[in-house]
Amino acid sequence: MFLSRVEIPWEAGRNPYEIHRKLWHLFPGEARETRSSNEDARHGFLFRVEQHSAGRPVRILVQSRMAPVDAKGLSLLGSREFAPAPSIDQRLAFLLTVNPVKTIVDAQVEAKPDKLERHARKTANRTDEKPRPPKSRVPLIEEEQQRQWLARKLEGAAELESAQILPHAPVYFRKGNQGGKLVTCTFEGVLRVASPDRLVDLMSNGIGPAKSFGCGLLLVRRTG
Repeated sequence: MFLSRVEIPWEAGRNPYEIHRKLWHLFPGEARETRSSNEDARHGFLFRVEQHSAGRPVRILVQSRMAPVDAKGLSLLGSREFAPAPSIDQRLAFLLTVNPVKTIVDAQVEAKPDKLERHARKTANRTDEKPRPPKSRVPLIEEEQQRQWLARKLEGAAELESAQILPHAPVYFRKGNQGGKLVTCTFEGVLRVASPDRLVDLMSNGIGPAKSFGCGLLLVRRTG
């Protein structure tokens, strides 16, 4: 894998949704994402926004399978290859920004014609399944809920020893003609490795939803 630092001009990165689209230009030979769920292997890259303040370039840390190349409108500040090799019972400090959510049945979907139409299109060809009611993701905002969510995501790969949780202001974005909002937080703490292979899979594929908005990249380092 490769870890790279990139800058995007402020104007090009004002809409968080556009950051992901811009970063694809660093990987012209990479297949676009085709996963149908978070359990499938990931193509492309993961990233986290390290600096995003008005009027200044957006600084981003990118983790990828392919080496990035220079691209118009992006500044590639540096890149290095690395091969994570954790060991069983090793204690690792970690940093992770995520969008903790739970999925619920949308009881108010009748009042949301756009969502009802999208759900109908998505399920139109599923003739072998019973009709399913539309579902929605809702954010987990209580610290204990967020901590439990992360422990479930790490299950089988690592045990969560400790973690401080930094909440963030909501992220607003536009995708085409639709607006949206994400609620994110950053975990910083220590984990203990239970399965090196499964932990490397999590590092490669990311944790949780909203990866195209800079969530899910698990960064680790030795403690002490």
